[in-house]
Amino acid sequence: MDRVFHVKQSKLNKLVVVAIDGPTGVGKSTLARKLADRWRFLYVDTGAMFRCLALKWKVLGHPEEDEALQMLGDNTHIAFSAAGRVFCDEQEVSAEIRTEEISRLASRVSKFEVIREVMKQQQRQLVAETKMQQVYSGAVLEGRDIGTVVLPDATIKFFVDADPKIRAQRRTDQLLEHGQHADYIEVFNAIQERDQQDQTRAIAPLKPAEDAVLVDTTQLTPEQVLEQMSDQIFNLAHSD
Repeated sequence: MDRVFHVKQSKLNKLVVVAIDGPTGVGKSTLARKLADRWRFLYVDTGAMFRCLALKWKVLGHPEEDEALQMLGDNTHIAFSAAGRVFCDEQEVSAEIRTEEISRLASRVSKFEVIREVMKQQQRQLVAETKMQQVYSGAVLEGRDIGTVVLPDATIKFFVDADPKIRAQRRTDQLLEHGQHADYIEVFNAIQERDQQDQTRAIAPLKPAEDAVLVDTTQLTPEQVLEQMSDQIFNLAHSD
């Protein structure tokens, strides 16, 4: 398992950018975080970024005018700690943004072109800063259009998926683990609704990039998925 740390440094001089896309409840954030830890990559939780905007959008009363949305995006500062904590305008919101309500609002606010453009530029800037600082060996970003829109030139792209019933059960377990109310049927219906919204939206719909590596996690444990994706990165790092 530790073989990834023995990759020749000459192969890592070039920043490796990993894009992970997939539907809600498939475990993208956990996988991205673990890959970042293993490979010493910067982890950019793009889903959390949209959730932060959704949290503020709720407080503002859900405005839909371009000017208000532009101000929302421009005036929101999002930061991540090394431990994975999320800060919005210097206030920690790690727990607040993980509710089903904020998840649904994030899907709604992400449909606006103004918001997606602001987030795209912020995410690209984070990767550019990583390249300039040379502190990390690379960066890993997860979301729903990372490989298709945000970073179409990513070094390697994954599209992670699983049966909706399995995703609903995993999401229910996750919510219960964090002490939140969760009903499987409600979560399953919310996932189906979210999938429909993400796949049919006019702007950047959820779909695999043409050159993405497809990873079906339905019958796999998180550890098996992690190994499968790490093998792909390992092979890439050793390729000519």
